[in-house]
Amino acid sequence: MGRVGRRLIPFVPSPKDVVEKMLDIASPAPDELLVDLGSGDGRIVLSASRKYKCWSIGIEKNPRLVELTRRKILSMGLDRVTVIRGDLYNYDFTNADVVTLYLLPDVLKKLYPKFVKMKKDTRIVSHDYGIPGLTPAEIYEVNSIETGKRHKIYLYILR
Repeated sequence: MGRVGRRLIPFVPSPKDVVEKMLDIASPAPDELLVDLGSGDGRIVLSASRKYKCWSIGIEKNPRLVELTRRKILSMGLDRVTVIRGDLYNYDFTNADVVTLYLLPDVLKKLYPKFVKMKKDTRIVSHDYGIPGLTPAEIYEVNSIETGKRHKIYLYILR
């Protein structure tokens, strides 16, 4: 877990059916780079690399989750995915074509200055929380079989 000010950023994994919908919405191409901020156990970057054959980077502060993801990468034989132990506030992800995230609104607000510096047509896909200051291109709702709950997915296309 990382900190927001003095609060911890919790690790709450996105349900697998929500991850699949997020990636379906983003639809990364094989020549594109997907960056998952706060990648947790790596489920988004692993799925993106396996299904879409895109380049994928996970940014995660928790060393146990980084190691877990690295073991999964090796066991799955994936070569277009990596996970970096790092702080999402300090990592430069502005070259990404797609950014995925499941972060609390106060964290998204702090990342806003980085989002607006990203290149035109970058797609940002946010699970459950909208990004303060940005207007979504679309908002999807997913009824997760895994959780039995309704989840929102926000798609932003930077202009």
